[in-house]
Amino acid sequence: MFWARGYEQTSVADLTRELGISAPSLYAAFGDKRTLFEEAVARYEASPASVTTAGTAGGTPRQVLALMLDAASREYADDAHPRGCLVNSSPELAPARARNRAITAARLEEVSDPDAERDGDPDAETLAAFVHVVLVGLSSYARDGAGQERLRRVADLALRVVPT
Repeated sequence: MFWARGYEQTSVADLTRELGISAPSLYAAFGDKRTLFEEAVARYEASPASVTTAGTAGGTPRQVLALMLDAASREYADDAHPRGCLVNSSPELAPARARNRAITAARLEEVSDPDAERDGDPDAETLAAFVHVVLVGLSSYARDGAGQERLRRVADLALRVVPT
């Protein structure tokens, strides 16, 4: 429900109805709505399908971004769950987005050629910001109904600006 509606638009009554439990049971299990939301986000981010996690397998900056965009194209359009990305769709999750950018920037730094910046290629922080801006756009586009093929075309276009 948080993924589909967002934190603010999901009430405790919505949650208890969806989960088939009473409000006291929800409070006993999770403490409050915020804690349940934080646990849902942690579970979401720990998924093997995580877009940020996918990028950590890349051995070059281009591979890091290609893996992330490929995962996003598949995951954001998957009808097995709400479309788009929970983290990129929720205003309350700016700290999580910042963490994900930092993870991406760190991986990009690890796999970057030290001479790349001197050659005019963007630095790791800029590349991480770029891919995350694209991911937010892909998430929004998927929520608006774009399918995997459309998302992949946009992702492929974005990769054209990434140095090889």
